[in-house]
Amino acid sequence: MAKASKEKEEQKGVVHAVLMLFAALLIFGGPTYLLYILQKLVIPILLLLLLGLASFTAGVILFAYLLKGERKVGTST
Repeated sequence: MAKASKEKEEQKGVVHAVLMLFAALLIFGGPTYLLYILQKLVIPILLLLLLGLASFTAGVILFAYLLKGERKVGTST
């Protein structure tokens, strides 16, 4: 029983780490590399700016959500 619980915690940790990497990719890669790639496809600049802002916003929201779930070291709650 304890082994199954430990495996489940490890799976949660892996999913958490992958989501953190995805959030970082959205925050840093979205407004830079994604826009660069889409600019090569001749997409209007206003749409590019909106996509970059949306990518950044989604990344920040995901990052904040993931950090909210972590407990602070040294607190009792």
